[in-house]
Amino acid sequence: MREKMRVLVARLHRDDHRSAGTDHVRDHGGGHVVWHDHVELEHPVQILYPIPMLLLCIGPDTFRAQEKARELENAFKQKYDPSGSSVERIMPGKDAVDEIAQRANTVSLFSPRRFLRTSNLLTDGAKSKQAVLVQALSKDPENIIVVSVESEPPSTAIEKALAQVPKIIKYEFPAQQGAGFFRWASEIAGRLGIQDQTAIHRIAEATDGDSWFAWNELLKLAAGGAHTAEKTEFSPSIYTYTEQYLQNQDGWKDALQDADLASQLLNTLLSQARAALRVRDGAIDGLHPYVVKKWRNNKIISHERYLAIALRALFMQRAGFSDDQEATTIL
Repeated sequence: MREKMRVLVARLHRDDHRSAGTDHVRDHGGGHVVWHDHVELEHPVQILYPIPMLLLCIGPDTFRAQEKARELENAFKQKYDPSGSSVERIMPGKDAVDEIAQRANTVSLFSPRRFLRTSNLLTDGAKSKQAVLVQALSKDPENIIVVSVESEPPSTAIEKALAQVPKIIKYEFPAQQGAGFFRWASEIAGRLGIQDQTAIHRIAEATDGDSWFAWNELLKLAAGGAHTAEKTEFSPSIYTYTEQYLQNQDGWKDALQDADLASQLLNTLLSQARAALRVRDGAIDGLHPYVVKKWRNNKIISHERYLAIALRALFMQRAGFSDDQEATTIL
């Protein structure tokens, strides 16, 4: 079954209908920001004309944001570097800016441009290094392309700090619900070859708004699992577990029994704790309305305490003092 799921994923990536659209430019003095309206595009490689400097795939629907980042990477390879030798993954965190700046100062031996992928570059990167990032992205607009998947929209302060970057394109992926989410789930199911409309409807209904959850359940169905939603056992998403932890509810430790969920726990917990603290303090500029509404309705006893715990656990993991499983014992 695992092999069949691998084949299904490969087929989905191969046959995926990509989205792109019309660019909208707003002046920011020294540079401009380009917003992208999503329409279906038959030839996705066209999204790289003209070459932008910084492309942001913004959640909170990080599943669709990741899909867009993968689409951009594939288009770059097709156009400039079929071997992928000039494509690099930059580890997220405070050192990501330095890594990008270093690569901006060197020329790739394999293609006329470098393609760098990372995540939460704007939210996790040190504020003190924003000027370094702007300089790196402004040095040579034809030399480097940076794609970052952001779990939440950048704040107005961050956008102002990046005003001097020559070109920024933002692909925004808000959480979908209701009929919009069902249409998306139906499209994914169609790519996976799922014909059972009843099962698709039940999965979309049960996972409403959670694209990662729906994707996992559709994969199970396509790989020969249960053919009706009544027989499908839905598992809580990583967001469910982190919300349980932040609200001091039972059940969050179940995430530790799943290696994939355990590996996502600390990063997701930190992101959620930070968003909840911002909502409590009224610093909601840049947060998606869905996130604001969620954390206004879900009460947390001690925001600072949970944020500090998440930071400590993540530090232990990234500093090499513990692995994923060991770091969670701090929780």
